[in-house]
Amino acid sequence: MDVFYEQVAPDPDEPQGEIYHAAVVTSVTPDGDIKLTQHTSSFQNVSLDSRVHVATRNHGEQRVHIVRPHPDWH
Repeated sequence: MDVFYEQVAPDPDEPQGEIYHAAVVTSVTPDGDIKLTQHTSSFQNVSLDSRVHVATRNHGEQRVHIVRPHPDWH
C-alpha cells in the first residue's frame, strides 16, 4: 500500500489539489495503526497519524489517500 498527501489548504509551496508527497506502508499493527516509511531516516516505520500532524503543521490541511494496488496488476 502507498500513502499520498494532497494539499487542501492554501500554501505558497504546494498548490491546492496537488499530490505532493508519498510514503510506503510498511505495516499495520493489530490495533489498526498504519506504519509508513519515507525517504528520511527519521520517518521510518512511523505512525500515519503522527505524520499527518507534521504535514498539517507545515502546510495546512491535508487529504490523505491510501492506495492498495490490486495483486493482479501487470
